[in-house]
Amino acid sequence: MYELIHIVYVSFAKRNLSEKELHDLLQEIRAKNHARDVTGLLLYNDGSFIQVIEGMRKTIQHLFNTIEKDSRHTNVVKLLEEPIDKRAFPDWSMGFQRISSEQSSNIPGFSDFFQREKPVETIRASTQQVVYLLDSFRKYT
Repeated sequence: MYELIHIVYVSFAKRNLSEKELHDLLQEIRAKNHARDVTGLLLYNDGSFIQVIEGMRKTIQHLFNTIEKDSRHTNVVKLLEEPIDKRAFPDWSMGFQRISSEQSSNIPGFSDFFQREKPVETIRASTQQVVYLLDSFRKYT
């Protein structure tokens, strides 16, 4: 089955990443994603990641399994996995935005989503919030 899907997940860096580390990570990700026909979006805010990866089911599920084991971050929580009719980011091997706390406070749903005392527990089973967050990100950035 060659079904197109996307997975949205959040995770937390084991430590804050420097600009160079983020740049190097993006170069690595973009090259691999291009070769695998994976597209998506990666947001980073003060050690928190939210990522959308999209592509063929088998490829995306394998990629997510690899991501879960990546030692650079922890508490990987899958928020959404579903079939899609078309890609939301068809021209992005991996779009990236680093968001400051000031910027995130202007995106409805973003700041409270990551600033809660127990963010991993808060974000489990929160599909509607994820969709709203991503939609708000598109509108406000």
